[in-house]
Amino acid sequence: MKKILLSLFILISAYSFAADINGKVFLDNVVTFENCTITFTPVSPSAVFSQTTSLSNGTFTANVANGVYNIKYEKNGYQTYELLNYFINGNATLNDITLSSNNLVLVNGNVSGLWTKGNTYRVTGNIIVPAGQTLTIEEGVDVKFDGYYSLTVNGTLLANGTADKYIRFTSNSTSPSKKDWNQIVVNGISKMDYCIIEYGKAKNDDNIGILNITGNLTLTNSIVRNSEQSAISIRNAGNIVVEKNKIYNCAYGFSIYTTGKVIIQNNEIYNHIWIGINIYQASTLSIFKDNIIHDCTYQGIQSIEFNYKIERNIIFNTGTAIFVTYGQPTIINNTLIYNQHGIGLYDNPSIIPNPIINSNIISNNSNYAIYSSGTYKPQLVSYNLIYNNGSGIGNLLPVGVGTIITTNKNNTPADAYYNIFVDPQFESTVLGNNNFCDLRSDSPAVDAGDPSIVILNGTIADIGAKELGGNLSTGDFTNPKSITVKVFPNPTSDYLSFETNQNLTFDSIKFFDINGKTIDQVKLSNSTSAYQWKVSDHLTKGVYLYTIMNGSTSISSGKFIKK
Repeated sequence: MKKILLSLFILISAYSFAADINGKVFLDNVVTFENCTITFTPVSPSAVFSQTTSLSNGTFTANVANGVYNIKYEKNGYQTYELLNYFINGNATLNDITLSSNNLVLVNGNVSGLWTKGNTYRVTGNIIVPAGQTLTIEEGVDVKFDGYYSLTVNGTLLANGTADKYIRFTSNSTSPSKKDWNQIVVNGISKMDYCIIEYGKAKNDDNIGILNITGNLTLTNSIVRNSEQSAISIRNAGNIVVEKNKIYNCAYGFSIYTTGKVIIQNNEIYNHIWIGINIYQASTLSIFKDNIIHDCTYQGIQSIEFNYKIERNIIFNTGTAIFVTYGQPTIINNTLIYNQHGIGLYDNPSIIPNPIINSNIISNNSNYAIYSSGTYKPQLVSYNLIYNNGSGIGNLLPVGVGTIITTNKNNTPADAYYNIFVDPQFESTVLGNNNFCDLRSDSPAVDAGDPSIVILNGTIADIGAKELGGNLSTGDFTNPKSITVKVFPNPTSDYLSFETNQNLTFDSIKFFDINGKTIDQVKLSNSTSAYQWKVSDHLTKGVYLYTIMNGSTSISSGKFIKK
């Protein structure tokens, strides 16, 4: 009788410290999810075995004594999923789990041929694609590393997923960390589309990433995330194209040290502990363009050597948006907002950072728009819009920058280099909005950039990363600026005719050289819709600019060629 009472007391005591555990379990190939078994196996002495099953919508509940458990999800025809050493200490909702119907294939050593959809490949040792051989991976395949192993591509890797069936390179752990497996090393050729690469590469002194490229890579529409070190490292590589990817939650987004050509464009790069794109060295033909970079602690882009073009990036909420350690990169048509500094120059007696800063929007940064940490200053600062930076325009700038002495062709007060200092007037500064960092139609940045920048719709370049109504890099204008004036013939050597619609008139035309210097101005006594201007014989052959005014309003502008 005493033993019965003791057992009853233990059972009552256990369940007086019990918790209600809820969760959902899904199956990857059907629409109902009933009869999945969820088993709570005790690890600690306080834990008590429990088991439940899921309903058709995948939900389950269990009343479980507080303690430490291994929680196993099972159903015939699906891979088992297990949470190890899970501590229950009160009511809780577990993360959603999806059981895979893929077959499980164990791999190690040399690999090649076809890895087919419907399979999960579990890597139990280092795997290598030998030189001269090809590994092709179909959409929806999971590649799970069961330890600190690598995939080394000495031959060719073709991994082409789809938008709804990514190829996933990931940890086999049920509770993955940022260093569960080593890396993918591309010594040969790799083409990867719609892939996820995650939870690999421990911190290391050489800044080598979870994806390390020493050969040729094309990476598109993919996700690289969750590493203790770089997402992507490029070392002495061939041709690299990284386009339309999301790269986040690592120490660095990119670590680049190569003599090859690197194209990094149209990516979102964010939430890195150190730097978004760290360029130690690359070919001067490299392109760093049209990226959105944000929430990196130290720098959005760091340029250490040589002269690159860094253009049309949007960088916000970082330490310094673009930091120049050495050389003369051309920093052109970027939008740098809500950082600590917009552009920074490093101080070192043995190196000279002197960037060209042209047609950028640098606004609402908490410290300087342009900051020099030593004695060096930019080579040129021209056609920028600089506004509302906490510490001012800059602490060491070329003579004349910031002093208003003229107006630009839009009649906005400007300095000697046609920099302007007014609100850029964005449609939105909220990431995720369709009109994020778009210029309003009445923005002073419209048609105020460097006139030598070629725009495919025939207008003068806007300041900042986004052209009004389109994208400069592709020439794809979804809502193009209205072209209401016919200007002909162009090129010309004699006359230039201007014609507008009858309901649109003008009363003056201004003409400029490519540097923005006024070469002529026509003032009409009455507004008109047509005018013919005599091209001066004194003008040398080349490109010139015009702006057509109605009162103080610019109604159109463009370029013409004197032949």
